[in-house]
Amino acid sequence: TNVEVRMVMLCVKVGKEDLIQFLSLIDKNDWIAETKEDGDRVRLRVQDNKISLTNRRGKDITFVYPELQSFPTNRELFLDGEMCVLDDDGVSQFNTGIAFRSHCKNPERIREGMASHPVTFVIFDVLELDRIDLRGETLRIRRNYLEKLNLNHKNIKVIEQFTDIKSAWNRIEVRKEEGLILKNLNSLYREGYRSCSWRKVKNLKEVDLKFTKYDVNPQGITVENSDGIRVLVAGRHQYDVRDTIDKEGEAEITVRHLGVTKAGKYRQPTYMKIVR
Repeated sequence: TNVEVRMVMLCVKVGKEDLIQFLSLIDKNDWIAETKEDGDRVRLRVQDNKISLTNRRGKDITFVYPELQSFPTNRELFLDGEMCVLDDDGVSQFNTGIAFRSHCKNPERIREGMASHPVTFVIFDVLELDRIDLRGETLRIRRNYLEKLNLNHKNIKVIEQFTDIKSAWNRIEVRKEEGLILKNLNSLYREGYRSCSWRKVKNLKEVDLKFTKYDVNPQGITVENSDGIRVLVAGRHQYDVRDTIDKEGEAEITVRHLGVTKAGKYRQPTYMKIVR
């Protein structure tokens, strides 16, 4: 099987409210934390002196990021990471960064994007080295190989690892980053598998908003407010919200999200609860 068409290894979620309990249950010597970069999952292959890039679904996106064509080709490699646009503080930006850049598809737009939104490929794993498959080695060993590569390129960086996970979380909150990925150093790389050995903890934000109307759909209802913010309310929660809007004309709802776009919309808004 061509490895590029295999799916990437994925994480299991841990709610940030459960982080302290999770840390109390694990052997901290076996776990590290990495910043959850807010970009696009990309894998980079160096083979026969050629560079190729694929997204998480295995689609070739090499042409989208010409700045990676100068990646060193003295070794044959297969690397996993996140394609990001970093701000001046080194924080990856999604809506104002990679979401714009990844949609630059024709040569002129790509050239403009390279100037206005230069990318950084943040590498967190090495899967193959000189045609040797490393997926069956532990993360601890793979990381050692990755560090010894001494990769030097202005558009790449190797992700930093933190052994003090609580301090790393505090740093995430201060810097308003997306979250952490917690990884077991004994974990193997399993293609297309959502592994309990990799845990993602999102630094989600909450806001209370008033909604005045709703549409019924097969999943439940989608509420909407005067600013055009739309949120799905699924399952049994829909009935309380519908009843409140029908009787009182509005319902105040706590919405969890990943940040605010330039247009004032909330990223990935999800219903949490009705405000009493």
